[in-house]
Amino acid sequence: MKKQEKKLIKKNFKKSLILIISLFIIGLFGLFKGASEFNRQYDVNSYYLKIISKKAAELTEQVNINKKKLDQYKYMEFKVNAFNKRYPMFSKILDTTYIKSQKYGFHPNLILGMMQVESYFNPKALSHKGAYGLMQIHYKVWKDELSIDKNRIFDIDYNIELGLEVLKRYYNESNGNIFQALFLYNNGYKYNNTMYPEKVKASPFYAILNKVDSFNPFN
Repeated sequence: MKKQEKKLIKKNFKKSLILIISLFIIGLFGLFKGASEFNRQYDVNSYYLKIISKKAAELTEQVNINKKKLDQYKYMEFKVNAFNKRYPMFSKILDTTYIKSQKYGFHPNLILGMMQVESYFNPKALSHKGAYGLMQIHYKVWKDELSIDKNRIFDIDYNIELGLEVLKRYYNESNGNIFQALFLYNNGYKYNNTMYPEKVKASPFYAILNKVDSFNPFN
């Protein structure tokens, strides 16, 4: 009887030991699985955290760039306003030149270069040959073809419009050769002043144009 009890106890002990070991292994497996899941989740979170940090750094850099641009814009606005107050007539000339140049397809810096050579930005300029205003319009030559209103010939807007109309006609006649068009603008078909295009090219406005891009009479 005692032998049977001992065997039973031994048997139960083995079963209990196996059960405990099994539970322990299952527990270890679960612990390992939980640790692996934690590590995986940690890696995922770390990856997204790096992305967010990178985006935050990029946004901060962009904010700083935009702030610098805004500061530059405010400074330019200040300069423009001060310039307009100090030189209202020249400011008017610039505004009109830009708008009219866009209309006729020429770069405004080219027109400013011509204007400097023609009249040195004097709206009331009058040459001994009968050329009028900023763009030195030859009234006798163009009065009929352009139906010029002589009472308005010194008007800034009107004079620049006339000058651009003449230049565009010569440009078309020259098959897109801007330097030939400049030559004809100054000489017509009677004279041979070959220095005029060079004088326009030597103006500081043309020099700015060359720095911005390779010369193109259009925008």
